[in-house]
Amino acid sequence: MPYSFIQPVVAISLYLLTLGTAHSLSIDVIDQIDIKAIKSINIKQTDKEFRAIVIVQFSTSAKTALKFKNTNFNLTFKDGNNPEIYLGNTQPKEILFPASRDGSEKLTEKKLDVFVGKNEFQTIARLILLFNLIGNPDSEFQMILSGTTEIGIKAKRGWIYQGEVQIEDFTFYPTIQREVLFK
Repeated sequence: MPYSFIQPVVAISLYLLTLGTAHSLSIDVIDQIDIKAIKSINIKQTDKEFRAIVIVQFSTSAKTALKFKNTNFNLTFKDGNNPEIYLGNTQPKEILFPASRDGSEKLTEKKLDVFVGKNEFQTIARLILLFNLIGNPDSEFQMILSGTTEIGIKAKRGWIYQGEVQIEDFTFYPTIQREVLFK
């Protein structure tokens, strides 16, 4: 009889402990990832749409490998004078961040495949605004990633995922305007 009472109490306690750990774990993980540079933005046009390959240099100081799975980020650019300029939405993909055993920054470059929009006037107008913002040497722009992803932590026997996490305003401020190269 006592065994049947203890089993549900232990299960509920473990569930509540897991919820608290998952919330704090995601905050710690995101704080250890940073965007260091936008290496290039390659805009491709087809008859029906515009796509962009954005090569971003990330850094991580996490002591275990991390993975973003099923990423769904919106990329926007802005400066202090103008409203945000929407570049597009990333296509679901995995982004793997290497472990930093000693806590020092490890750099990794990743390609973000971005759907910019259909081949129509509104998309072309947005791209012109974006080119003017990034190409202006007086502009102090920033790139913002917002969206959802599943965060995975490398364990000895595989990956542990926390489920879907919402990330808002993950921002990169370039220090040298010419770091972003259009191709």
